[in-house]
Amino acid sequence: MPHTCDDAWGGDIIAAACTHIGATVQPRLNEGVWIAQPYIEGNFDPKNGVNIEGGHIKLPSGPGLGVVPEDGLFGVPVASFG
Repeated sequence: MPHTCDDAWGGDIIAAACTHIGATVQPRLNEGVWIAQPYIEGNFDPKNGVNIEGGHIKLPSGPGLGVVPEDGLFGVPVASFG
């Protein structure tokens, strides 16, 4: 079935997840991926932020989803696993 994926205005983390999901869909079934990046100022990860370039979304290149927020950006962690 045809598929689309839209982010929920959550910044780089949600946009990265949406972009990765869209990349798994066969091109003939992918109707598009939409991210809110043009409407959001800045990135959580200035090096690997999710951006639209020439009408295409480049998959982030960092580990996991590809977005690595700067340490302390969201305050002190409540828990850490690893």
